Amino acid sequence: MADRSGGRHVIVGLVLAGGRSSRMGEDKALMRIGGHTLLERSLAVLRAAGAERVAISGARAGGIPDRWPEAGPVGGIASAAGGLPDGEWLVIPVDMPRLHEDVLRPLLATSSPAAVSWQGHPLPMRLTMNAATREVLAGVMALAGRERSVFALQERLGTTRLPLDGIDPRYLLNCNTPQEWREVNA
Repeated sequence: MADRSGGRHVIVGLVLAGGRSSRMGEDKALMRIGGHTLLERSLAVLRAAGAERVAISGARAGGIPDRWPEAGPVGGIASAAGGLPDGEWLVIPVDMPRLHEDVLRPLLATSSPAAVSWQGHPLPMRLTMNAATREVLAGVMALAGRERSVFALQERLGTTRLPLDGIDPRYLLNCNTPQEWREVNA
């Protein structure tokens, strides 16, 4: 199932955009910043970081529908795992309007057999998708409620957590509410 280009795995970018945006009151993926929607911006950031193939989780045009509704970000990852190739994945949420490629590149540069994220931030992350990761992911999806989370997946994979040295934590802020959105745009 590996998608290869020149003998190496292709870097896959995945934008998690399947949530209901209930706290925001409107679809976060379609909110605009700098003349672009958050979804357009997220796809561009992934490409700039080196993703040669990008995908979107969620029931929207061109998206990968959630096989597990209401399962949060880990459900989006699990749904995408059914249709995307093995290799190095960059997984980002659609609601990080300040995220840019310089925050993602160190995740790709770090050698880790399973996953890499920033300390204190489960997303974005670099995830090595392979048979072992798919097995762990299936186990996490069998859990109930809050036990089924990106954090649970990362704990079971033994994720490497990078210190935020030199990374402005504001680049990793999610916007889930109108107040957070106003603060980001201030």
